[in-house]
Amino acid sequence: MPVGNRRILRATRHVPSSIPLIPADGTHSSSRYSPLGAPTIPTLPGLEHPKPPKHIPFPNTPTENNVLFEVMIFTFSLVAAGLQFLNLYRTVWWLPHSYTNQTMNFYLIDINLVVLIVVILSRRIVYLLGTNLIHLIMQSQMHGVSKMCFRVFLFGTLCSTISWCAYYTVQNHPIVNIVFLCYPITVYLILFGFTISPIFELSTTSNNVQIHACTSCPIQIREEVDNLRGNFNRRMKHILFNSTVNAYYAGFIPCCFSQNYLYYDAFWSTAHVIFVFMSCFFAYAMHLLPLKFCDVLHRATLHLGSWSRVETRSVLTLPYAWQDDVIWPVSALVKHGKDIYRAQSETNAAEPGNHTYGRFYRIFKNPSRSLGIMLLVHITVVFIQLGILMFFCSYWHHIISIAFLVFFNYYTLYKMFRDFLVSQKIYRMEEGALKVKSVS
Repeated sequence: MPVGNRRILRATRHVPSSIPLIPADGTHSSSRYSPLGAPTIPTLPGLEHPKPPKHIPFPNTPTENNVLFEVMIFTFSLVAAGLQFLNLYRTVWWLPHSYTNQTMNFYLIDINLVVLIVVILSRRIVYLLGTNLIHLIMQSQMHGVSKMCFRVFLFGTLCSTISWCAYYTVQNHPIVNIVFLCYPITVYLILFGFTISPIFELSTTSNNVQIHACTSCPIQIREEVDNLRGNFNRRMKHILFNSTVNAYYAGFIPCCFSQNYLYYDAFWSTAHVIFVFMSCFFAYAMHLLPLKFCDVLHRATLHLGSWSRVETRSVLTLPYAWQDDVIWPVSALVKHGKDIYRAQSETNAAEPGNHTYGRFYRIFKNPSRSLGIMLLVHITVVFIQLGILMFFCSYWHHIISIAFLVFFNYYTLYKMFRDFLVSQKIYRMEEGALKVKSVS
């Protein structure tokens, strides 16, 4: 368990399970403290002190380890780049009077550009293999320093190789093309700043899922939600950036550095780039957002709760002034700022009117819904690819290209559909248990 979570658990031992509510007029209840100094539950008409939510144990779903995933992504991106070169430089080698007996005009392909693409696409798999070797041959006390030194060495080697290949690549092309090679660097600096780690490491992989701290302290609940929200945002940055980089260098860069006199199907090349991006996006999403991590977000959501603003001011009961150290029960009326809010969940620790907490609650109250939307989009992409393969592919290189993309998407679709069925059943059982609890 991380150190921060240990602190949270230790701190919750001294936090009382019930904290008194203070009305909006500022008056305190006379029964706030008992003679021994222990806090007591205030008397509220029609409201009960909320009980902490009970979490249903989530099953372990199989996921790939980091090395296997990186090998799979690298192989897919490398083959996708080769298929884009095939779309650009294919020949009619099967004709009887053809001037060549090769499937591609290899002499037109810039070898420096190919090396640059391979180096960029293989950066993380090389780093993972190197770090695994360090763990095998080095002592545990030296792992941190060794990994840092290896990361710096690999970064220098990567920059030197890319600069060398880019210099000789631009020699045969306009100087403005160097902008296309450097464009992802600008995006990287905007997303991650001047840090080296995101180049070689994903934010946090499925093997390092954060543990949920089931606490009754509302301040710690909001801190945990903020940490989980930052973790989720970092994962989404990695998903979008790495998917874009793979599609950019495997599909777009070969088209940018093609010869001016070369004729190719621009529509098909563009569709190839889009399909590569979508395939990588779904693969990274399934790896970086596993069910265990989504369930941790869901559990934090049950503690966080949500509020709805009361439009009318003619409320029968006196609203209480919202406090940041109180867990509010369902249907509780509080005044925060100039508005009155009503608690919507069984336990509510969120700040009323905070759109960040409200958006977090809507997304992760039932993660199977978001997964279902992503599954629907993925099925649509697969059906579009199958439709193109069956009705619009008339050239052999188009058939090979789209068939490979469909085959890769089948594997991701299987994992996504499996996770959707598991999560839907689990959260449906949880919702049914909550309804039974509320009725009883």
